[in-house]
Amino acid sequence: MKAILLYVVTPFIAFYGATGEASWQKYESENFIVYSDNSTEICLKKIKEFERFRLALHSLLDIEESVNKVPFEIYLFKSRSELRKFTSRRSVAGYYRDRLGSPLMVVGPEGGNIIFFHEYVHFLTYRLGSFSYPWWYVEGMAEFYSTMEFKGTKAIVGGVPDLRRDWLRHTRLTFLSELLEPGESLGGRKDVGRFYATSWLLTHRLLLGYANGMKDLSEPFKEYLLRYTKGDGSADVFFELMQMTAKEMHNELRSYTTKKKFNALSMDAPYAVPDVKVFSLSETAALNIKVRLALASDGAELAKKMLEKNARLHDSESRAALVMLTLSSSDPIGAGEKEIEALIEEQNLSGTAHGYLGHALFELAEKKAHDQSVLLSEAIRHLEEARSQGALFGKSDVMVKVYWDLVRKKSALEEIERILTLNPASIEANLLAGEYSMLAGLHDDASYFLKNVISWAHEEDTRNRARKLLAQLREASSQLDEA
Repeated sequence: MKAILLYVVTPFIAFYGATGEASWQKYESENFIVYSDNSTEICLKKIKEFERFRLALHSLLDIEESVNKVPFEIYLFKSRSELRKFTSRRSVAGYYRDRLGSPLMVVGPEGGNIIFFHEYVHFLTYRLGSFSYPWWYVEGMAEFYSTMEFKGTKAIVGGVPDLRRDWLRHTRLTFLSELLEPGESLGGRKDVGRFYATSWLLTHRLLLGYANGMKDLSEPFKEYLLRYTKGDGSADVFFELMQMTAKEMHNELRSYTTKKKFNALSMDAPYAVPDVKVFSLSETAALNIKVRLALASDGAELAKKMLEKNARLHDSESRAALVMLTLSSSDPIGAGEKEIEALIEEQNLSGTAHGYLGHALFELAEKKAHDQSVLLSEAIRHLEEARSQGALFGKSDVMVKVYWDLVRKKSALEEIERILTLNPASIEANLLAGEYSMLAGLHDDASYFLKNVISWAHEEDTRNRARKLLAQLREASSQLDEA
């Protein structure tokens, strides 16, 4: 990427709001949109590292540039306490949200680059779509590439992740039978930590064992992935292909952990000096992007509290978000209907405001059955405007439901196809596609999408939801065969 580093500040004046918090800035590079309250120097350094990692990963995995052109939104927090407002997990250093259409990532001050690197591997490898990977390898591969370091002109991959060192030294490994065919839950923190550490270790052994004095298992491993993708990836198949028993492999892995130093992959580091445009955000704009983050992080209550606390900062986007949240969380219509009418009359609403307003109209339609058709038609008008401005921000599921309720099933399926084309790695999009393919009677399509969800999802609730739908699908197919 041979662009010149460009600062376009519009205007670039650091200010502090009434709360005493430093202002937030927006940064745009070719591949990332970053929001942060960190210093400009830190943010520009991070973006350069992100772009460099992206280029190196494309090179290592032989991925064409055209594969990754979906907008990628990142929030970089300066304060850990501020980050914790957006997640219920006390010790989290960062997290990833698989929004419909485009992904979102949050990185705190303690997350370093490893959080971004790990989650970006998930995002990029899922988009390739040629394999259905087992869960342990999904995580092991992300851990493996997240260790990338840039040393002078070289990029090095294959070190031990800092977060896993103690697990590997002082804790027993996950039994391989449990790793290869995990149960429905990993249990507590100890089980999860052990799972990630063992996943990294087995992945490292399979990918770089040949460079560390072990038998080369790369070819049987490729065969295993092919078998797994075809639905034949049991633990027995794995050990058969590796020509080892579970005990033999476990003992080999345990001896692997005693190595003081691993041979790693080394490549010429790509040169990345990205164009970055920098914009100051007003207090209102900063409030709006935090509300958007809260909504993407399942923090509807937090979003509502922020909006109610900062009423003086409201613009049409903030008002549309608040009325949407109010109608979503309560039965009375009251002032919500009047606010919707006022917003409909306003000129030059932002794309995001149109999205919120469309969702609010959908919620209102759910409460006013006698006006439902009219309200849904108005809802779809605003949702389509948000889409045209690239500002749905996860509202595609609402749009699909509105189309379906209006008996515009073709439009609903076309919207699902659009978001899958934009980001085929989206777990939420695959789940949505599975659900509506079932409703449309497209059983083969539904099965394909639901299996993707089961293979990719981190959350057990999401996998269980897909499993339940898949079971219903199989039962319906069985009944059709009997008929």
